[in-house]
Amino acid sequence: MDWLEPRRYAAELEVETDRLAGAVGRLSPAAVVPTCPDWTVRDLVAHVGTGHRYATGVIERAATAPVPFEALRAPEDPGDWPGWLAAGARGLVEAVGKHGFDSPVWTFIPAHRIAGFWLRRMVHDEIIHRFDADPAGDLAADLAADGIADLLTVFATVTGPAAADPRRRQLTGAGETLLLRATDTGGRWLVTLHGGGMRWEEAEAEADVVYQGPVLDLLLVVNRRRPPAADRVHGDRQLLDRWLDLIRF
Repeated sequence: MDWLEPRRYAAELEVETDRLAGAVGRLSPAAVVPTCPDWTVRDLVAHVGTGHRYATGVIERAATAPVPFEALRAPEDPGDWPGWLAAGARGLVEAVGKHGFDSPVWTFIPAHRIAGFWLRRMVHDEIIHRFDADPAGDLAADLAADGIADLLTVFATVTGPAAADPRRRQLTGAGETLLLRATDTGGRWLVTLHGGGMRWEEAEAEADVVYQGPVLDLLLVVNRRRPPAADRVHGDRQLLDRWLDLIRF
């Protein structure tokens, strides 16, 4: 699947930031986020705002190696959150515009070491966290499909025996296959587990387990924001559950 247009990511980041700010504004800052139970709403805001600024820093430095990560605190006054989030998103969009979407920069995906990777990744990270704050939200189908591809790309790159995270080192197999099938858009994502990790492609094929449903449901399931509906699973449910357990940040 091709990426979306650079201007689309820029526009969607600002839209999603506004939607997230509206959603968290309706919640108590100290409330636990059900889909991220280790976080409060304040923690969620801090995570998103930190991500914006970290990505901007990498691009502005034209970094060629990993940049130290520093978690930031959200403003004490929740009334300042919309402006803080918007400033972070705007800074990232401006950095990509200034240096160029395809300008070379370090990322944790060797095949996509361009500034635009950070913009795309932050868009999809923010979309999922907006759903954390507003589970009843909606999303354009092509953006949901792009989010699935983005997630699969991340885990196809940083998993397998060489991965630093012990859980991700377990994301291997002996040729087991999983198929994600979007019933509303025709999208297909075929995942294969092998000795070196996992790979994926856009293809329809027989698989050990198939999960099918609307593309937004697929996106939220693979991001572990909702459990897979039993009537949408066809095949090896244990394989699906194991895979979903391993593909989490």
